[in-house]
Amino acid sequence: MSIRVKVELMPGLKPVRKENVFEMELPSDITLRETLLEIGFRENEIEHLRAFVNEELAPLDKTLKDGDSIWIGVVIGGG
Repeated sequence: MSIRVKVELMPGLKPVRKENVFEMELPSDITLRETLLEIGFRENEIEHLRAFVNEELAPLDKTLKDGDSIWIGVVIGGG
């Protein structure tokens, strides 16, 4: 069984894909971390990302559900 999710990347954050908004079909038991790897992020990049699932900050071990909407951005610091 599989699920479909909508993914939106912060503008300028295009690891492998050319588009910023796209849909993915994934296994039904996939976690957010596994999804980020599937998108094309490397393991060492994931710690710098923030992902929101259905507009709520989500832990990397969150299991995704059919119809989830994911927004992925990067932590930006300054001072």
